[in-house]
Amino acid sequence: MDLRKSTFAAATTAALIAIPALVWAVELPAGTTIGGRIQQEINSKTAMDGQRFTMVTNSGSTIYGHLSEVARGDVGRKAHLKLNFDSIRFSGGGTAPINASLTAVAQQKNINYTQAAGQVLGGMIVGNIAGKAIGTNLGGLVGLAGGALLAKNTAYNIDIPQGATAQIVLNSSLSTGHPQAR
Repeated sequence: MDLRKSTFAAATTAALIAIPALVWAVELPAGTTIGGRIQQEINSKTAMDGQRFTMVTNSGSTIYGHLSEVARGDVGRKAHLKLNFDSIRFSGGGTAPINASLTAVAQQKNINYTQAAGQVLGGMIVGNIAGKAIGTNLGGLVGLAGGALLAKNTAYNIDIPQGATAQIVLNSSLSTGHPQAR
């Protein structure tokens, strides 16, 4: 009788220990939107291709990714960077590759106002000199308008602050597969 109780107790204990160690399958279809927060500041002025970042989802899972196509904003060139999502570690355990695209992110525009003012002033001066050369006083006004247009079209750098909210959409279904031991 003691042997049966001992065997039953051992089997019950083993079963109770094994149950929490299982990670149950997670299945999310393509098109599912996932929200979260970017954990590092990402700025196109200082970022580099291959730079790693993480995003913590609203449910507590962590998505790992990297940057590509990083281009710093400059006169006549718009800033650009691409966030690539590589894998996800679920809050309950387990990992899976992820194929997703960024659909929204809170970012800030970093406009260089000194550069913009210089472009407006430079346009006015060049326009004024050109206007006087052809015998009109309207050159400064035309140059001012041209400088303002150039300043307006000057690209800014992309700044995604740490903790910025982001949304991604799954390009293909996301699955942890079948239950597995942790």
